Amino acid sequence: MQKLLAAVAVSGASVRPDARATALVRGADGDVVGAIVRADGREAAVRARGGVVLATGGFINDERMLRLHAPELARCKYRVGAEGDDGSGIRLGLSAGAAPLNLGMGSISLPVTPPKAILKGLLVNGQGQRFVNEDAYFGRLGEHALLHQGGRCFWILDDATFVRPDVPRKVAAVGETIGELERELGMPDGALAATLELYNRHAARGEDPLFHKKRDYVVPLEQPPFGALDCTVEGSLYAAFTLGGLHTDPDGAALTPAGRPIPGLYAAGRTTACLAAPGYASGLSLGDGSFFGRRAGRAAAARAGR
Repeated sequence: MQKLLAAVAVSGASVRPDARATALVRGADGDVVGAIVRADGREAAVRARGGVVLATGGFINDERMLRLHAPELARCKYRVGAEGDDGSGIRLGLSAGAAPLNLGMGSISLPVTPPKAILKGLLVNGQGQRFVNEDAYFGRLGEHALLHQGGRCFWILDDATFVRPDVPRKVAAVGETIGELERELGMPDGALAATLELYNRHAARGEDPLFHKKRDYVVPLEQPPFGALDCTVEGSLYAAFTLGGLHTDPDGAALTPAGRPIPGLYAAGRTTACLAAPGYASGLSLGDGSFFGRRAGRAAAARAGR
């Protein structure tokens, strides 16, 4: 941010803080030629010679958009984003005829560590089955848990491996036997037992042939009592933000549903659809926001100099 702000300071750009763009202005030919901006209780029309670049974040903080387009994200307890991630930039683009893309996509993190020792446990769904390697990236765990397992998951540990994670997480059930744990969690009879039997058989040799968890975390879970930590979306922390937005070309130009650029309208960052969705990893919003933001700015500047 220091580098970006320093670049703005020497660029000659006029900065208007605490000003909100409330509408886009289009010319008779359909080009975007400016915006209506509200500041200090007054509205003003700002002319854009080259174009308008929308870079206002996503819509994780707009409950209506979230429940309409990404209802699974609305179930997550923790919303990752600034106050301005309210979908306003996306709605401005839509009002000018831009097409939305992947509005249902999002980053969903299920933090389980520290401590890393907890990775010796197993993450299972409501049917007592594993579905991912437990040492995977938080975003992969959350994506699989919420989108593919309905957000009903549990972290299984035995007496030898039990630790409490730094992120507060309730104990969902405890049992002297796996059968007792199954009944406490409402799982099908024998399902979790079958999962543990298969896992323990290979774990005794330090192997995980199903999901290939790192060998350091592969140990048999055999010592009672057995416990289950709550990894349900209702009972634990899932952190989410949106990855869908306006459809753009490689220069940040906003595209119509027919795939044609809207002259004078550009977008970048989480106002646009993320390249890495699904499969998001930390930092990619900064990456595509800065990369495509530069391309959009250069394209608008070139258009202004026509």
